[in-house]
Amino acid sequence: MTLIINTAVQNKIFIALAEGEKFYKKSISRARADRLLILIDKILKSKKMKMQEIKKIIVVSGPGSFTALRQGVLAANTLGFVLGVPAVGVRLDEFRNEKELLAVGYKKIEKIRVGEMVLPFYGREPNITTPRISYV
Repeated sequence: MTLIINTAVQNKIFIALAEGEKFYKKSISRARADRLLILIDKILKSKKMKMQEIKKIIVVSGPGSFTALRQGVLAANTLGFVLGVPAVGVRLDEFRNEKELLAVGYKKIEKIRVGEMVLPFYGREPNITTPRISYV
């Protein structure tokens, strides 16, 4: 089973489990990004699966929102490390649909070792502004 995490899409977070050509998807609003791990747990429970059944992780690594990408890549790297499975990043410009995402991800997974970290690709320099609220 392959876990797919996509936090790069505007306004939505997508989680999918892929088994062969079959996809089991769930999504939530990006405003609820703090529930990413809960969403992963829900999709596993809905398929009566355990976390240990995940054998590969594919995460969309960017470009996209700084915070959303960090959350998705962090979850992929952490789960990959804990489960001892390979995690690989795929950029948005490398695929057009879910089947292509899976194909590109599988091709990349063949070339990496378990424990290699996925790095986010932000696509531009950070836009750091002053806080709206003064804490002083």
